[in-house]
Amino acid sequence: MSFALLFFFLLWYYIVMKRKVYLSQLASAPLIDYLNNNGFEPALLTGRSPDGAPSPVHEAISSHADIYMCRLGLWEDAAIFTGDAHRLGSDYPQDIVYNAVCTEKFFIHNLKYTDESLMRAAEEWHAARFQREPVCRRRELRFISVPQGYTRCCCLPVDDSAFITSDEGIAKALDRAGADVLPIQKGHIALPGFDYGFIGGCAGHLSLQDINDPGAARRVIVFNGDLASHPDFQDIMTFIKDCGIEPIYFSDCPLTDIGSILAE
Repeated sequence: MSFALLFFFLLWYYIVMKRKVYLSQLASAPLIDYLNNNGFEPALLTGRSPDGAPSPVHEAISSHADIYMCRLGLWEDAAIFTGDAHRLGSDYPQDIVYNAVCTEKFFIHNLKYTDESLMRAAEEWHAARFQREPVCRRRELRFISVPQGYTRCCCLPVDDSAFITSDEGIAKALDRAGADVLPIQKGHIALPGFDYGFIGGCAGHLSLQDINDPGAARRVIVFNGDLASHPDFQDIMTFIKDCGIEPIYFSDCPLTDIGSILAE
């Protein structure tokens, strides 16, 4: 491909094919700039339900994307499930029915409270994802129940079977399931209205175009704020990089839980 064709392809891609990223209006300016500069369209949640109605959940988390949505999968074939905000309530567990983690291998949540439509959507997404695979390579989506209902907030999936969490119950359940888990210290992440926030709530997965190879994707986990401020920074960086993923963070902003960064 000539330089001119490559230039116009990338220009067309960034203008016409921008992918939406759902995140709180409280996201940092450097994060929003980064998304805009890398082919994404930030869809900022304002504290109202995605349909524009007043949010029924606690004001402090009312702009959090992972309260209303669940990302099915992590990378190029992922899909966004948007729940019915009218099924949510202001108190636990009515506010956590969609706050699950879904990878190609695991669906993780407090399954006593998971909305049934989300579980069906996860199974259908998983079946469609693997129907192209030979029968010998197909696998069932494994449902893992954990005590913590704010699962997506408390657990950052790094890849399909690798996770970072400060929650002991999640860590134990995933360890029993054979997943690779990095336990980290609680706290050291801001969450306005609460004592502290969580690692999953300040991060999200992006597949970026490789400017040198438009057909290839660069896998990134982006953080809202300064990951280097966390006492387990080096362990987190090593864990993510060992999965072949690039961590991106912004040193001029506090590391803050904004209810996840969910890209289409």
